[in-house]
Amino acid sequence: MSSVRGSAVRDVADRVFAYRLDNEWYIRLRQGLPVESIRVESETTARADADFAQRARAALRDILATDRDLSEDDRLTAGFLEHAFDDWIGAAESPLLGFNVTPYQTWTLATALQLVFPTFSGAPDTYLSLVADQRDQVLEYQRRLARQREAGILLAAAAVPGARESLSRLRVASAAAITASAPADVRERVAALVEAELLPAYDGLIAVLDESYEQSAPEALGLGQYDGGADHYRFLVRSQTASELRPEDLHQLGLEQVAQLAEQMAKARADMGFAGTEQEFHAQLATDPRVHATAPDEVEAMFLRHMARLEPLLDRWFAVLPAAPYGVERLAPESEAGMTYGYYQAPTVDKPVGKYFWNGAALETKSLLTYATLIFHELAPGHHFHLARQQENTDLPDVRRVGGGLNAFNEGWAEYAAGLGWEMGLYDDPLDGYGRMVHERFTAQRLVVDTGLHFYGWSRDKAAAYMKANTTDSNAQVASEILRYGTDLPAQALAYRAGFVELNRLRSKAEQRLGAAFDVRAFHEQILEPGALPFPVLDAHLDRWAEGCR
Repeated sequence: MSSVRGSAVRDVADRVFAYRLDNEWYIRLRQGLPVESIRVESETTARADADFAQRARAALRDILATDRDLSEDDRLTAGFLEHAFDDWIGAAESPLLGFNVTPYQTWTLATALQLVFPTFSGAPDTYLSLVADQRDQVLEYQRRLARQREAGILLAAAAVPGARESLSRLRVASAAAITASAPADVRERVAALVEAELLPAYDGLIAVLDESYEQSAPEALGLGQYDGGADHYRFLVRSQTASELRPEDLHQLGLEQVAQLAEQMAKARADMGFAGTEQEFHAQLATDPRVHATAPDEVEAMFLRHMARLEPLLDRWFAVLPAAPYGVERLAPESEAGMTYGYYQAPTVDKPVGKYFWNGAALETKSLLTYATLIFHELAPGHHFHLARQQENTDLPDVRRVGGGLNAFNEGWAEYAAGLGWEMGLYDDPLDGYGRMVHERFTAQRLVVDTGLHFYGWSRDKAAAYMKANTTDSNAQVASEILRYGTDLPAQALAYRAGFVELNRLRSKAEQRLGAAFDVRAFHEQILEPGALPFPVLDAHLDRWAEGCR
């Protein structure tokens, strides 16, 4: 697919990317540009984003109304932009719904400590300005909590202690990281600003979430309890799944798939010669040395063994492989305590190898049952094949190549890619196959629990009971996940299974349409070469591709 440089659609895309460069420090870092400010996210900035999106959408639709001969690339870019505009406009319509003081929502504050301040190389006074931006964001969070409380929107009581704890830790980390990274000639001024203004801002924010707040807070977790909450949740579902699926559809789909996977798991246990209950089988696995490691080296060796089995098969499934190499590396010790598994880091100019950073701590508490599907999801042919290919395709407009977003495509591809292991024979070991089913059921139950909490008014206990019955997670893990779905990231957890289902639906549709002419390598290239797209846009693209194959 070649790009049409200089087209009117690309001009709009470039304006959108320029707007993002001006307002999102993370995008600037990925482009190798200096970060001179950290935008304070607020209702005002959300409205500014929506206003910009309205203007850009009007310009785009003028082009689409007059240009009937768009290139394929421009069609895809237009669809990508329409989804982005929907996100910005929709976010501004319910400005007080959602809580940005919860652990997952303080992302901008936390990651700035890791990525902005330690790498700063600009004018010393600019560093002081960045510290002031952090202070102003914390103060805005405090003002937002007050506005929410006036509107009768309070964070669920169960989430308040965790929010206080995470903010307290962030307060301590901010003081240490910002002062340590300060240019020498302003370090004293930075320390004074931190002590006199940043730390008191944190103290004021934490004080809002006091015992009286917690006592006034609701027991329920979901958005549906607030005025306009159900409609806002519908918007979040569209945004996070990048599809036309509704909460009702996803809830029913989740119920059906959890039941199907439970049957498949029961058959797999029987095939392994086990006659007891699921709970008894999992209790047995808890002491089975085949799914436990006694040293970190064993974990890394297992990941490398799975990659070694995969690599000879890749040419049969993919027409083009990423140019960037990939590998695995253990997380730094200071990062392991706050993560269950790890994360994938896409290649950059400075670090050209895509890597899965894995957690080697507390191995005595970890089961390796799902680690085969984990590495296929995180590295190859999952995240690395998508994200490295997307970055390497310099024909794409920058807003599609490095702009991020589209969580359902990102996680959906990784889940689909891990699922290819069935066809490739990578789950021939019965325990690896069973681990894949355990993981699939975990992502499927999210469809039920997330929609149950936000759309059907499920209580925390009902959601926890369903999750406990359909995962291998401990009580502590279940409690943490329920708060993640219910208060931190509404609808985000839907993306994994919803994206997986959509990609499999699109493949089945192409197979039925092309019959014997279907080529899985060509199909995968039509998915990966354009980069992440909303599913309706990808669906139409694949229809045009299939028509050209006939």
